[in-house]
Amino acid sequence: MGDETIGEGVETLAPNSTGSRTTIAAILISVFLMGAGMGVQGSAVSLRAGLEGFSESLVGLIMSTNYIGLIIGSMVAPSLIRRVGYVRAFSAAASLGSASAIAHLLLINPLAWILFRAATGFALSIMFVVAESWLNSSSTRSNRGRLLSAYSVVYLVSMGAGQPLLAIFPPAGFEIFGATTILISLCLIPVAIMRVSGEPSLDREPPRLIRTFLKSPLAGSGVVVAGIMAGATWSLTPLYGQQVGMEGGAIGLLMLLVSVGTIALQWPLGWISDKKSRSLAILWSIGTAAVASAAIAMFRPSGGMLYALIFLYGGFGMPLYSLSVALANDQFEPHEMVRAAGAIVIYYGVGNAFGPVLGSQFMRWVGPGGLFLSMTLVLALFLAFVLVRRMLIPAFPKRPSGYRVYPRTSASAFQMLRKSRGGRKASEES
Repeated sequence: MGDETIGEGVETLAPNSTGSRTTIAAILISVFLMGAGMGVQGSAVSLRAGLEGFSESLVGLIMSTNYIGLIIGSMVAPSLIRRVGYVRAFSAAASLGSASAIAHLLLINPLAWILFRAATGFALSIMFVVAESWLNSSSTRSNRGRLLSAYSVVYLVSMGAGQPLLAIFPPAGFEIFGATTILISLCLIPVAIMRVSGEPSLDREPPRLIRTFLKSPLAGSGVVVAGIMAGATWSLTPLYGQQVGMEGGAIGLLMLLVSVGTIALQWPLGWISDKKSRSLAILWSIGTAAVASAAIAMFRPSGGMLYALIFLYGGFGMPLYSLSVALANDQFEPHEMVRAAGAIVIYYGVGNAFGPVLGSQFMRWVGPGGLFLSMTLVLALFLAFVLVRRMLIPAFPKRPSGYRVYPRTSASAFQMLRKSRGGRKASEES
């Protein structure tokens, strides 16, 4: 049953065929629409929860369950894809995500919203695994690395692309939730109508949580810190903006600048990482992000100064994930890196889930600036750890693998890394 069901609705074509290129285009378009819908939905839920009078702690808990759903979904997705195939798994997950988005308006209750956000994360995770497994089977050895970076950039762009909708549709109404439902539903169309190909390429290896962390404590810690920062920032920055009196359009711009900063400063940090050292790039990343975060917390800036600081905060802080994965990539063999991928994604998911809870508690204790105060403390602690680590181990082993913008979505993307590196090694030996 497995092999027949897996391939249902898809064709097996050569990776460099027209069908394969169409598959890649369809997936990237779907990922963009999915990311735009899910990104603005998170902002809308955070803002609406504030308007409904939910406490900061409750908002943090609601937002954190999205990431718990992501972790659970990443574990369930491979078996689901093997049972029903790519198209059906993606369609079912998109339908669940779309329904969860609009359900927030049907039942305005904290417990219900916790369940809806968990369902949203669960659905999103399955769509990630489908998209990444599909890209993996539709790519070639020569283009897997570029495709991995392109996929990551498309998703980063999409997370900011939907945020300007907050200027058009106020969170107090139903329109913004309707818009997110439409975007998530639209992501089905490219996959449904375009010619798609490929067979599943799913790793059955269980995550090696302890072994992976012990092999590279700095990389593992960096992934957790990156998760804390991303989870808190994407979940609670809209609430911060609301509490300091910003309008919907200004909040949307704030979130957009986090995404723009992340994209703009990935490659300068990557250049430092490749040409100088990984740990130096990590120091630049967390040091600058900590200063920007502290400035927001202490001085409560507004207007252009706030936008500049949030750009620096996101631009230097968010690439910490890719920098940490690049450091891990240096210290693992290619086959070990793929086995470690499941652990890396779980580290990130745990950080994601903890971030909104931590940030919301600080907001409850000291006001809106508590979000950035909490992130300053987390970054400062990690900065101290990196400095101590550099004193104990001045130089880390480094393999000839360049920096990439790694997706922070599921372990399936790392199979592309294995095949890309395997192809490079084979070509060098020949």
